[in-house]
Amino acid sequence: MAKQLIKGVIGSLEIAVNEINPTAPYVVVCHPHPLYGGTMDNKVVTMTAKAYEDLGCNSIRFNYRGVGESDGIYGKSLGEVADALAIVTWLNKEKAVTTLYFAGFSFGAYIAAQAASDTQAQSQMEVRHLLMIAPSVLNSPFENVTPISLDTTIIMGDADEVVPYGDVRAWAEQQYPPLEMITMEGAGHFFHGRLTELKQQIKRLFNTEKLG
Repeated sequence: MAKQLIKGVIGSLEIAVNEINPTAPYVVVCHPHPLYGGTMDNKVVTMTAKAYEDLGCNSIRFNYRGVGESDGIYGKSLGEVADALAIVTWLNKEKAVTTLYFAGFSFGAYIAAQAASDTQAQSQMEVRHLLMIAPSVLNSPFENVTPISLDTTIIMGDADEVVPYGDVRAWAEQQYPPLEMITMEGAGHFFHGRLTELKQQIKRLFNTEKLG
């Protein structure tokens, strides 16, 4: 796993790249809220990346502005979406990537959703799937990105102590078409003791087939 600095919108962005196969797609994984300790090394984020790697997908995690070695300060969602899009630009330029998957945890679920939507609308890159893990639907501006036209899945614990499970389910069912939602019974927001199960749930989304 190589960590490095690349050029972002307002300075350097710290990234972690794991290239399994140069010709395989990439998954861009977005981390939780930077003001509450979220980083690209969050356990849910790293386990999510590993799930995609097991499927033959290359992964890229990154620290938003002001986190770790990334320059800048918290950008109130707009800045973090710009950071995610800077990752897409870098992948397109440096890796000639044409196919992407997006995944995000908590606050990162919104960042992934907005960046995926913008990428699909504004570039020639194909976005095949969006995974939102415990999305903070009440505290993030999801109205900016709905209706979500991408193939999308939500994974959520019904014992989430941070993001109300019922609110997320109601929100998912109100979308058109309703978003696929996988419930992990008894799992909390950070999936303590359930990370391996979370990994398996992600792999089942793609029937454990290689992503290509």
